[in-house]
Order: sequence, then structure tokens, then C-alpha cells
Amino acid sequence: MEIGGSSSSIRYRYEEDGILPDGSRLADIPIMNLTLVTRDVKKALAGEAIVDKVFDESLYANIQLVELLEGLRPIKTATLRALDHEISCEVFKVECYLADDDLRPTLNLQEVEVCAPINIGDLSEDVIVGMTILNRLKLQLQTTLP
Repeated sequence: MEIGGSSSSIRYRYEEDGILPDGSRLADIPIMNLTLVTRDVKKALAGEAIVDKVFDESLYANIQLVELLEGLRPIKTATLRALDHEISCEVFKVECYLADDDLRPTLNLQEVEVCAPINIGDLSEDVIVGMTILNRLKLQLQTTLP
């Protein structure tokens, strides 16, 4: 996956496909490096996030991101719809940056919303990047990298 125009771009790799417990295969998943910063308590988190074109919001939290948000006040609550149930979330704002392979911030995406599930069982294993962020970017997805 390549982000940006011809003069400046960032390349990200795909997480290679895997196999689910039922034996079905997963397709390769685009990975983005992000740096997230909270304004109020000046904490940061940097790492990989998976891209999900079906998720309409900005970010969906994993346990590390929920720990970063600890002590902050949510701006609102939201209910997300999963395949088989609804997920109640608190929504927070954080500063979001695309980062390079060394997790150095390279592109400021400004403030984004993070959906943090209230029920710990609804947390994702990975931070998930949704369409609200993807719509801010010029992306070129490639199935194989040179």
C-alpha cells in the first residue's frame, strides 16, 4: 500500500494471509503505522494498525489504546453494529499521525475519534483503521510489493 502523491509517499506492507480455525483462508490485510497522542495527559502510542474498509469510523481500539485513553473523558458514546450483536463504545479524540517503518510521525492526520468498547470482550486484538481516516488519504493498494 502506498500513501501520498508522486512527490512524497509512504509504503506499507500487508500482513500475510492466515488460516482461520475453521480452515478458511484470510486475504492479505494492509497495515499502517500510526502514532497517537492524547492532548490532555500528553501520552503517546505508536505501532501497527490494520486497515478495514468495512469499518466506517476512524479508529477501533485494542487494549493498548484503551490503556492510553485511561483517565480521559469521552466526548460521546456510540453503538456500533457487529455481525451478531451491538457494541457499546465510548468515543475519544486523539491526534493521529501516519508513521514510517521506524514509527516516526510523517503525516499529521489531525484529530480523529477512537471507538473504545465498554465491554472488554469486544476489544480488537489490533487497532483498526476505518474509512473516516482512509477517506483523508490518497491510497494506492498493491497486491504485491516490488
